[in-house]
Amino acid sequence: MHYFCLILQISSLIVGSSSRNSNSPKVMNYRQLEKRILDRILSPSIYDSQIRPKGATTNVTEMDGPTKVMVNLYVRSFEKIDDVKMEFSVQITFRQQWNDNRLAFNNIGGKIKYLTMTERNRVWMPDTFFRNEKDGNFHDIIQPNLYVRVFPDGDVLYSIRVSLTLACPMNLKLFPLD
Repeated sequence: MHYFCLILQISSLIVGSSSRNSNSPKVMNYRQLEKRILDRILSPSIYDSQIRPKGATTNVTEMDGPTKVMVNLYVRSFEKIDDVKMEFSVQITFRQQWNDNRLAFNNIGGKIKYLTMTERNRVWMPDTFFRNEKDGNFHDIIQPNLYVRVFPDGDVLYSIRVSLTLACPMNLKLFPLD
């Protein structure tokens, strides 16, 4: 027991003296830096999430074109196909990507690849919907299963896990021979 206390005291002296060494290089906390960048680019005086980002124009007479949103789906599972109700259920990862030049930031020489946040209401979101949706649920058991990544050039990647029940008209005239 006595040796244990002595070792503990020596180790605390070593740790205490090394933290006071002024010659040691400063370690940058990138999480705090990312938070500061997010707070700056998303401040209410600079950014309004209710206003659509400036889109690309193809015509010189146009002031602002549409915001192009790329969409992709990853089908995680088909849960059921119901031929009586003419519907099916799927679980998907739904991703959207667009550019919002108001969110561009300095990446500090490539040290920050992207900023991640889990609050989707802080940035502009496209109004996307599934036309044949009967029922839909977002996954948020402990917290919402989504993320928003902001890249240095202003690209925004939004990813969310969704469970959907979708209508699907089925032509069953020849069933079961179709």
